[in-house]
Amino acid sequence: MKVRPDHMSHFFVCFGISAIGTIPWWLLHQRWTLWIPLALGAVAGFYKEFKDIRTTGFDWTDILADFAGIAVAYVCFALALAF
Repeated sequence: MKVRPDHMSHFFVCFGISAIGTIPWWLLHQRWTLWIPLALGAVAGFYKEFKDIRTTGFDWTDILADFAGIAVAYVCFALALAF
């Protein structure tokens, strides 16, 4: 699979939104708040993809880039908790 600039934008949008979504956990320390980053990242990714339908069409590899960004945000969050 060739990485396109659109993949990078999907990755970083979902990574950023998911990373920001971890703030409620830092404030409340409730387990249910760990679903917030996943939900925010997924909604943002699908929104961006549905917006892209007009220009580049729907592409499942963009959705994979979205979830890769979400996964990396969770890994960074877990590493931050470890230290």
